[in-house]
Amino acid sequence: MTFGLIIFWLVCAAVTTLAIAAVYAPMWREYAPDAKPDIGADTDIDIYRDQLEEVDRDLARGLLDTAEADRTRVEISRRLLYADTNTRNSVTSAPRTSTSVVMAVLAIAILLGAGVTYYKLGAPGYGDVPRAQRIADSEKRRENRPSQEDAEGANPEIDAISQADISTREILLALRGVAFERPYEVQAWTFLAKTEASVGNMQRASRAQERAISLMGEAAIGPDYARLLDFLVTGVQGYVSPEVEAITVNLLQSDPDNTAGQYYAGLLYAQNDRPDRAFSFWRSVIENSDQDTLYWNSAASQISDVAAQLGIDYALPDQRGPTADDLAEAQDMTDQDRNTMIKGMVRQLADRLATEGGPPQDWARLISSLAVLGETETSLIVLSEAETIFGGDVQAVGILRSAAKEVGLIK
Repeated sequence: MTFGLIIFWLVCAAVTTLAIAAVYAPMWREYAPDAKPDIGADTDIDIYRDQLEEVDRDLARGLLDTAEADRTRVEISRRLLYADTNTRNSVTSAPRTSTSVVMAVLAIAILLGAGVTYYKLGAPGYGDVPRAQRIADSEKRRENRPSQEDAEGANPEIDAISQADISTREILLALRGVAFERPYEVQAWTFLAKTEASVGNMQRASRAQERAISLMGEAAIGPDYARLLDFLVTGVQGYVSPEVEAITVNLLQSDPDNTAGQYYAGLLYAQNDRPDRAFSFWRSVIENSDQDTLYWNSAASQISDVAAQLGIDYALPDQRGPTADDLAEAQDMTDQDRNTMIKGMVRQLADRLATEGGPPQDWARLISSLAVLGETETSLIVLSEAETIFGGDVQAVGILRSAAKEVGLIK
């Protein structure tokens, strides 16, 4: 047992002893043999004493004769004695046996509570690891982790083309042929990467995207690299390889505020026991990027874990949505007015997505809203358009199709 661990257990024992003593102190005071009533308290004793003094004053003023004064003093004294006896009896301690049992039960409860709490939240048997040692271990782990090739080898991918619908299968086969017939055509490889990803062939999509970026050269921009990061990480079940780290570092060097780079940097450190760095990157994603986007949702779903490791109680910022006043106003409307308001909101959403674009969640909301309004044909057109836009993002496409299934557009 190391010196640090000995100190830890001594501190635990001392704190537990103080806690038990704090509970026992009031009980032990009840046993004090010289316990006396608080004569200064507001009791009947004070009233009777005042009455005795009043008798003396009445006698001096001639309001009472000596015999009446003596009788009054005797009666008041009798009541004073009775009140004093009751007051003293009120501080009599509880039975010693009962109190001892209660004290023993409380002691056991405190010890068991402390033990269970430490077992749940602590690390029994875990040695003292200074922060510098943890950082060094993290760096060593990060340097020696498997490469992208090794990770893909451990997670072999089966071509999902057979599971795609007929039209997608034909398009994918055609794109594969075009890409290999025209190996230097950037657009062919870009389309191939998106289509491979749309059917779940993330490792094939990664190779196609790598080829496209290689052909782009210096013309490749942030979204091109972000798409490659998505393919690489998703293709190995969320693992951040050294190759992904290199791309992330380059992306952040050229654009420190790049959301994809910040998210994957946070994921890298979360996987290598550096919750402090992961929290910093993910907090930036959550507080400085648009809500309900892919990276925002991913960071938001994981930041509480790393925050807990740091002892931080982190609360997500309020998400956008209708206010209570909006909901109350809608409830007070007639059916016709409410439908008119809903259609207006849907049109505004459609216009914004057509001009400014938006996250897959907004497209899914538009698809569902149009279907509910009975505009099935328009909803299917929007679904097709959105799948084209997010074709290289398998998670986004999944969000779109899930929304379409919920309203019965597709099976």
